[in-house]
Amino acid sequence: MKQTPRAVPGWALQFIVGIAIVLIAITLFTALLGTAVRGPGQFFEELGRTVARVAPQPEPDLRSDEQVRALIRAMPEGKARVGSIVEEQDRVVFTVTADRDAVKAAVKPGDELRLNRATGEVEIVPTGIPGVVDRLQQAIESLKQRFFGR
Repeated sequence: MKQTPRAVPGWALQFIVGIAIVLIAITLFTALLGTAVRGPGQFFEELGRTVARVAPQPEPDLRSDEQVRALIRAMPEGKARVGSIVEEQDRVVFTVTADRDAVKAAVKPGDELRLNRATGEVEIVPTGIPGVVDRLQQAIESLKQRFFGR
């Protein structure tokens, strides 16, 4: 029996079928992995939103119309610019700008500035653990002043 020669050898057909099966398996695996990864991410995002709504929010800096009026009077041109409105917290955020030369402290975005109680100099409010320690020290100082009158 004489076999007729094929245009494509048998091993080449097996190779092509094998590659197709591997590509289909990879596609299915990535599709399943994508949905598995997306699910917990959405869960944690929703959990974060819920915690942000339930957790106590910091008090606003201005609590009355009189304080807002005092802020506007303190501004150079008698105007305060509204930066944004936070609907979830029902708050208005004002934007105050200053020339870099006017701010002597080495500030970064997100920093808060205050006046030093002892010297009256502008300083950066500590954050994180140093901030907690600083707040404790301020509380102790205010208690000393209240009880001992220093």
